[in-house]
Amino acid sequence: MYSRISSIVVILLLVMGVGGNAFLAAPIAAQSGQTEFFVSPGGDDRSDGSEGSPWRTIRHAVAQLQPGSTLYVRGGLYTGSENTIDTQLGRVPSGTSWSMPITIAAYPSESVTIQPPNGLPGIRLTNSYYSGPPSYLIFQNFQLDMSNQTISAHDNGPDGVYVGNGANHNRFQGLEVMNNSGNGFMFSATNGNSPFNEVINCAIHNNGRYPGENRGYGLYVFSSDNLFEGNDIYDNNGYGMSVYNNGGMPVSRNVIRNNRIHHNGGQGGPNYAIVVAWGDGNVISGNDIFANRGGILVYTNSTNTEVDGNNLHGNGPLEGILIQWASNTAVRYNNISGPGIVDLGTNTWFEGNSGSGAGH
Repeated sequence: MYSRISSIVVILLLVMGVGGNAFLAAPIAAQSGQTEFFVSPGGDDRSDGSEGSPWRTIRHAVAQLQPGSTLYVRGGLYTGSENTIDTQLGRVPSGTSWSMPITIAAYPSESVTIQPPNGLPGIRLTNSYYSGPPSYLIFQNFQLDMSNQTISAHDNGPDGVYVGNGANHNRFQGLEVMNNSGNGFMFSATNGNSPFNEVINCAIHNNGRYPGENRGYGLYVFSSDNLFEGNDIYDNNGYGMSVYNNGGMPVSRNVIRNNRIHHNGGQGGPNYAIVVAWGDGNVISGNDIFANRGGILVYTNSTNTEVDGNNLHGNGPLEGILIQWASNTAVRYNNISGPGIVDLGTNTWFEGNSGSGAGH
């Protein structure tokens, strides 16, 4: 009798889920065979998510998806915690490959703004009891406006986009991440590397609203094997990009190419457009870097970094390119005007650099 009762209790717990949360039945995408779904501020979460009967909240809508699904977010302003995308608050399923991803995108030609409440990120991808660390997700063509975040002298608040706990192979494309008290993006090494994520053609600006030096980076990266391409990174309080793990897990093989990085570090301090440290084989190429306090810093325990084909102009008062406590850095075919190159590294290789700051 005891064994039978125990079995019933276990079944009930599985149905109810951990902590009494209702167990999610098979996603509507799996039940219906649909691949396109819709969410709108005027929708209803009891509907079927079709174009004529959209859902109302982004959290509910995302939980219904499966590999190969696309969620179109109709134009409007989305506020409240139920309109964030957060593995700590709800189910965020994964795709299975780049040919079978899950896509969450603004409806074509419509303006979508997600404005999280104070204390919550716009997108957070980590491990949780709802699901493992997500992968093969595409986030496309909407705004994350973090202007509700409280400014504190001791706490930058949540990141606009946070990726950690091994979340991998996720793409952030055509997003605008802005107005945060803290960082625009954070790729964390918490509980392991979160590799092979991509930030492509995004605008990342006006992050770090608290007055003072070195607060609020455009992107703060503690993981390896990521791609940052075609972004416009500007008017952030601290570094435009910091790829830096301070002696923890190596931050290696990241590719930073063809970005515009400008007007960062406006509050003063030792802020460069890009800093890389504590990693191997990072690539900085083809970027247009201007009007920052400094250009590129290849820093402590960086090895085999490539600084190739960048255009650096109007940066200062810090160096255009500084190599410090780094080894085997290749500095090639950069065009540098204004403050130039300072080499305090080991086995640095120079080739084909031009402009008034090309000397070293």
